Amino acid sequence: MTNLVIQSFGKENEYKRAILTVLSYYACTSLAVEETRVLLFTDKPEYFKSVFENLPVDYKLLTPGKIKQMRGEIDFLHRMKIALIDEAFALVEGNLLYADSDTFFISDPTALERQLSPDKCFMHLWEFKFAEVKNLPLPAGKTSRDFVNLVESKEFILTNHNKLKVTLEHVSWNAGVMFFHPTHARFIPDVYALTDQFYPDTLNHASEQFAFSVVLQENIQISSCNSVVYHYWYRIKKLIVDLFLEERITKDWGNQPLEHKLADVRKWTEILPGHFENHILTIKDHAIQSFNEKRYEEGYRFTAKVIRKELIKDRKFLLDVLYHTKSYFLQK
Repeated sequence: MTNLVIQSFGKENEYKRAILTVLSYYACTSLAVEETRVLLFTDKPEYFKSVFENLPVDYKLLTPGKIKQMRGEIDFLHRMKIALIDEAFALVEGNLLYADSDTFFISDPTALERQLSPDKCFMHLWEFKFAEVKNLPLPAGKTSRDFVNLVESKEFILTNHNKLKVTLEHVSWNAGVMFFHPTHARFIPDVYALTDQFYPDTLNHASEQFAFSVVLQENIQISSCNSVVYHYWYRIKKLIVDLFLEERITKDWGNQPLEHKLADVRKWTEILPGHFENHILTIKDHAIQSFNEKRYEEGYRFTAKVIRKELIKDRKFLLDVLYHTKSYFLQK
């Protein structure tokens, strides 16, 4: 069995993203439906039931009390990821594919799943060595600097009471998608242990990612699954997806036959990667980021693209451009 594990709670746009994740998996996988299972951790199972009719989806209710328990004594939102993966390992047999709801499958993951073993897992992609974030500019880089300072200053206690030294050569892998062999459940206690030691002193919201990355690379081989899953974690891409799905995932659409919905999702996942790059929100973001980094010529090129694509109706964007223009002339 292959088990897809996902969480979705809080807002309708989150639910629609999760629908895209699950249906894109079924649009891509070559496995028969009876060889698969979905564990959806959500506070609103009824939202999904008509959409996922005829699919093997098990709903695990997220109550306020359960969410609080999953966040732990450190009250860390992303600790929930560890908790629901832990619970999923206890509930299912077979491989476990975890995916954040800001993901969609772009090709068949079955070949990668077949490579899973007690000695090999997959995470989304290699991001950086910890050494690379040691001197990130402030204030944005504060929590990364705090994390580096923490790992340089102490050793960490694992569940067997052994000590682990995290070095700046350890790598952070993106944890938005992870493929596990069933034997990898043995690593979860140490992922909890490191997260509970990383987060309180740094408030770094990648603490659970760092914990998964360190524990897994200390014990087994990690490979990338970026070729089969698109992870749109960046806030602008999330806004673009929300706008895209708002008019497409409706109650009437959810009641369509499964094959109709899968065909639509196949088209959407082909469209979205290019849609991100060409969207007006992306171009505006490129402009503002260029101005923030004092690359003024590039910033004005992107601003010109915005003007060509639409008359400037976005007052905030216009004010941002004027602010950076004033800063530029004050420097001269």
